Amino acid sequence: MQTTDYIGYKEPNAIGIVPVVAAAAIQAAATLAPYVMTWASGVFAHPAADARGVISAVKPLLPSKNASERMHLVLAATSKISHRAKDVEARELILWYRNNYPNDYKDLSVEDKNYWNNFCLKSAQETTDVNQASNDYNLALFSPSQVNYNATPIQTGSNFLQNLTSGGIATGSTNWVLYGAIGLGLILLFSKK
Repeated sequence: MQTTDYIGYKEPNAIGIVPVVAAAAIQAAATLAPYVMTWASGVFAHPAADARGVISAVKPLLPSKNASERMHLVLAATSKISHRAKDVEARELILWYRNNYPNDYKDLSVEDKNYWNNFCLKSAQETTDVNQASNDYNLALFSPSQVNYNATPIQTGSNFLQNLTSGGIATGSTNWVLYGAIGLGLILLFSKK
């Protein structure tokens, strides 16, 4: 007996399986695409290498600048560095600048030095999760005597009070020292009358 198979025969369950699977795969890919792209960008990102690229581009510009321009260039470069590379920024740019230009404080204005210190203090507080960064930012601060170098008496007093209230000289009991000094001053003022 001769059998002839029907050429157009398909199993009932096989009809439509491929399009359904393809549609599900396309929908899954579209749903997962943002997550895959975020993961892929993180895998191929090199924040420390990128930070070193920014730093190596800025360092040759610094010797030809005056103290104020030099400091502002360093601070401008920090805006180009990822948070994940703040340890590189702190050690290889901020602390490096302070160590390689130790006498810039003599030419900087009091406002510039206060701005620098505020930047370093804020950065140290924000980068507690990044290796040694907060320590390096604190090491790069201008000391109170450097901030007050060539300052007027009013600026010196203002800087002293700012250091006391911001915790720049000491931390923890600093406010109590300030309140005690104010209280003692009031007592002495009223006792003379």
